[in-house]
Amino acid sequence: MKFSLLFITVIFFFAACNNQTDKELFNGEIRYINDSRVVTKDVIAKHVPLEGDYAGMIAVHDSLLVCWEPAYENYLLDVFNVDTGKEIGCFCPKGQGPGEYSHMNPVYQFFEKEGHLMSLFQADSESLLFWDITQSVQAGETVYDTIVPCNLGNNLFLFYLTGDTLLNYVSASYSTKDESTTPFYEKRDIYTGQVVAKYPIYKVKSVQNNQAKKSMGLFFYSWDILKPDGTRIVQAMRNLPQLNIIDTRTGQVVGYRMKDGPDYSLLQTTMENLTKYYINVQANDQYIYAVYWGKEPWDGSPKASLPQFDMIHVFDWEGNLLYKLKADCSFFITWLDTARNRLYTRDWNTDEIYYLDLNELGL
Repeated sequence: MKFSLLFITVIFFFAACNNQTDKELFNGEIRYINDSRVVTKDVIAKHVPLEGDYAGMIAVHDSLLVCWEPAYENYLLDVFNVDTGKEIGCFCPKGQGPGEYSHMNPVYQFFEKEGHLMSLFQADSESLLFWDITQSVQAGETVYDTIVPCNLGNNLFLFYLTGDTLLNYVSASYSTKDESTTPFYEKRDIYTGQVVAKYPIYKVKSVQNNQAKKSMGLFFYSWDILKPDGTRIVQAMRNLPQLNIIDTRTGQVVGYRMKDGPDYSLLQTTMENLTKYYINVQANDQYIYAVYWGKEPWDGSPKASLPQFDMIHVFDWEGNLLYKLKADCSFFITWLDTARNRLYTRDWNTDEIYYLDLNELGL
């Protein structure tokens, strides 16, 4: 009896500590996902044959597939036609001369401005570039609609909003592995650089743990995407089985976590060999498509083959898990083409391009 009471007390103590960590750290409610009745569907992807040097991160809109690959020698982007398989051309020249840049972010978003298809980049940490894709493809050369001097600092994701504003994700930063700031979003005026709103995801500005064997900031890593209508951001967390949805109108943050999954108390551990959960995420105005792993870390060395990331969780924007899609190929890199409602991937091991026709799946 004494042993039983002691055991119950210990379990209650740890549960209380874990819950306290969530409440002290996360700037919103955490709701739990129940997947006990969710049906898993086996799905078959379709191959897209392309000609040329298609590599790196991909982004697709209608017939256009854009590849972002830092290893390209003279340019930053290569564009292909998914219907013909032909290379359309190389854009955004790399260099130090006029109109050239040494680095810029991948395509995070497509949007329309005055009837032209656009994407927004921060280049060399000094300029915001509005790449006019429509004019570039028509002219066969790079056309920037607007170039704005700007340094957004330590950012990862960048999203354009109507009204000449943008959402900037300020990543966790750390000078030592024992301490890190916490990430947050901010809304800025594009032309003045003024911060007009902040969206704190966490209640504290920094965390510390002298037992950590890896950098604290890596714990907060997520892949983020903006809902096409601009009203919400979804974050798919790598080290927790959790999606965070941020309302860009109110600043409200809600976390949706797999039932019985770990919580933020992991920040108080050595953080070695943490299970990896959500790898990537894409979304349209109806659904969220999050690639799920749920296993130990894989071999990340340059010559190692990646495992097959074939499980995709489909959520609505209220955090309800609706379906699990079991694919016949890997979806480590994904892009949701909202024009044709296709979920694309580039197989990291073979470079081949595939897609799921979501209309055929009733999604």
